[in-house]
Amino acid sequence: MVGEASRDPSPKGKHGLPEIDPTLRATAAASAGGTLVILWPAFTLGAYGAIFFDAVLAIWAVATAVLLSGLMLHARGALPWAGWVALTLPSVWVVLAVVAPRAHGFRYLHYFEVVLTLVGAPALAWLLSRILLPDYAELPERHRLRAVAVTIAVGVLAFLLGKFNYLFLTCADFDISGNNTPPGCAHGPPFHLL
Repeated sequence: MVGEASRDPSPKGKHGLPEIDPTLRATAAASAGGTLVILWPAFTLGAYGAIFFDAVLAIWAVATAVLLSGLMLHARGALPWAGWVALTLPSVWVVLAVVAPRAHGFRYLHYFEVVLTLVGAPALAWLLSRILLPDYAELPERHRLRAVAVTIAVGVLAFLLGKFNYLFLTCADFDISGNNTPPGCAHGPPFHLL
């Protein structure tokens, strides 16, 4: 029996299950991380025509945590200068929001917020993948680009899901989740599994 198991060419893990390819693991982890960053902002942009401040603040929190970690460790050479700039962009948005004249409606700040979220979120996901995933640097460039493409594709799909939310959600689904109802939502009861 042991001899038969050793003839099997597929690599086995601890419990006799096939091992997951490290390239797939790193690519999927980078893609999943990126999609978690972009999902909600893209959906709310589609559903409400706005990106909610909590999504931008979540990006700010992650970027600031990585930035401060690098500064505390004096790891200036660990990232290219563009990486450090990307990590400071969410803080720039916060500073602009504080100093912008609120009485006159500084509408260009909203455009910066949209660009920061839609462009900054995939860039931040890419940067975090480089920092947090040990296998990421070993991935061939085409796999890293695929992870970015998956993140962008999910962002576009989330935007479309938000835009066409009335096809699968109702106004009651938004109400019961604690969100405002977006314009054009479908009337009806909320979705229940039981």
